[in-house]
Amino acid sequence: MPFFAPMLPNRSKSLQLDDQIAMLNAAIEAAPEEKKRAGEDYVFLLLFEQRQGALCFAAAALGALYGLTVGLADRDALHFVFGAVAVLMMLVNANQAELPFFGNHSKVSTNGKHVGLVFTPFWALAAALNWLGLTYALA
Repeated sequence: MPFFAPMLPNRSKSLQLDDQIAMLNAAIEAAPEEKKRAGEDYVFLLLFEQRQGALCFAAAALGALYGLTVGLADRDALHFVFGAVAVLMMLVNANQAELPFFGNHSKVSTNGKHVGLVFTPFWALAAALNWLGLTYALA
């Protein structure tokens, strides 16, 4: 990890909870007065969807652990679900990496683009391995 040390988060450069709350409040305050409630709902949905996404990753991890307890032939459903997740994640990461033919993300940051560049091939490999696992499980 020494290679990444200069880029690792630190308290002086990271957004703390108070900073995050102030930014979210500023987003709500930036909405026109007649649309404040919609602004509040929008910020709530951003945070709510993020929590739901985190729960889905936790459920997937539990599914993977369960998959270790069943035989190879019984893992087809897990490979199908994890393969579908991998393909969709690959597409999202290719989009944020701004790869050609994958659309564009209007608010991608430099670090976000770098994450997309790193994780697009990771998810492509995960999709390919799950496809392989699915075909072997169904054979």
